[in-house]
Amino acid sequence: MLKSCHWTYLLLLTLLYQPVFAGDDFQNTRLTIYNINLGLVYQEKELSLNKGDNILRIEGVSRQVQPATVKLNFSKITQQVRIEEQNYLYDLVSTTKIFSKYIGEQVTFRLESGETITGELLSNERDYVILRVPENRIRILTTANIVDYEFPALPGGLILKPTLEWTLTSAYKGKTVAQLSYLTGGMSWNAEYVLVLDKAEKGFLLNSWISLDNQSGTTFENANVKLIAGDIHRAGDRRERVIAAYRAEAVPALEKQAVETREIADYHLYELPGRVTLRHSEMKQVSLFDEINGIGRKVYLFENRSTRESAEPLKIIFRIENTEQNSMGMALPKGIVRIFKRDVDGSLQFIGENQINHTSRKDTLHLTIGNAFDVRGKRIVTELERSSKTSETATVNITITNRKKTGVEVEIHEYLYGYWEIKKASHEYNKLSSRRVIFPLTVPGDKAVTVSYTYFRRW
Repeated sequence: MLKSCHWTYLLLLTLLYQPVFAGDDFQNTRLTIYNINLGLVYQEKELSLNKGDNILRIEGVSRQVQPATVKLNFSKITQQVRIEEQNYLYDLVSTTKIFSKYIGEQVTFRLESGETITGELLSNERDYVILRVPENRIRILTTANIVDYEFPALPGGLILKPTLEWTLTSAYKGKTVAQLSYLTGGMSWNAEYVLVLDKAEKGFLLNSWISLDNQSGTTFENANVKLIAGDIHRAGDRRERVIAAYRAEAVPALEKQAVETREIADYHLYELPGRVTLRHSEMKQVSLFDEINGIGRKVYLFENRSTRESAEPLKIIFRIENTEQNSMGMALPKGIVRIFKRDVDGSLQFIGENQINHTSRKDTLHLTIGNAFDVRGKRIVTELERSSKTSETATVNITITNRKKTGVEVEIHEYLYGYWEIKKASHEYNKLSSRRVIFPLTVPGDKAVTVSYTYFRRW
């Protein structure tokens, strides 16, 4: 009698701990994506709870979920539920894992010849399978000759989707809505800009795109998506897994609507319009702001230091004031600016690209287009006198040669270190800092201009 009661108790206990599975039919999905391979996921799901002990499993979470950040909450019955334990189940089905689970078990293979072989699996290597067949014989099969593998069942412990599991105690019985949130890797975004210069290379048209990249291992349906621009500080985690870097072939674009932007703490947040479905291994694009028609300034830059002598092409810089007066004045997230100019036939020609950092309103964008073909600089130190081991007087000649048909604006940046002063100069200059002086000048078409100055320096 006691033995019968014992088994009845074990049966009841087993039934009590049968896990409650919840599919991946999430509701009210919200995503906050950072540009550091990180996403914050918030989802709601209707669940059924029993009074007493429950084992609850939710499938379809990100494969790169960071388990320590998972939070499950029952907002309507908070005081009636106590979570005892939380687990992340990620032993997903794969060929390698199925083979490893079936070592020592009976399996069946069909060969290209049509022969079917059943035996005990002893080993599975990259190119060979070793079986023990009847009469204790050993057969080694080449995997290239095997066309079909048959296993009796899915091995225990393997799951089809990444799953979160909780052991909890509930005083409530029935359906309720749970709130799930966690951080995950495999999600990122970046800004991309297209700048088209006009014929005079002063006016420009600027378009912008946000590219969303989901490599998290799961699809997020009908999500409200927010993007954070800024340098979020995070503690290092050596256990973080490497993300597979591949892209989907299609790049779907969202319907063009306004992206709402606002500050949050010391960062900028961009909220996409409407609801968005982000599929795994998909890159999606959305316009950041309407096309901007503004004015910029192109200059040719020649940079040098102390006694350095050089002869080289000048660097081409295009500067844009990020102000309301220039039809801009918004927070620009970091990204790549690709620069184009229209040819005589109206077609666009690519002339350079530049990576920009996060740029606040009223700041200036400095875009490096490339090196000039027809504008060169030559710097020569004509006199150098060392009055002591820690001081010198030097005279420098800098010649800018412009072989273009039109005049160009040039800035000569001279970097001097220690205590220094310019004794005399052939052209006006601006002292920008304790280490830099700028000579601004205009060089006419097919002409050369020489700047000469003498400095004293000690260190």
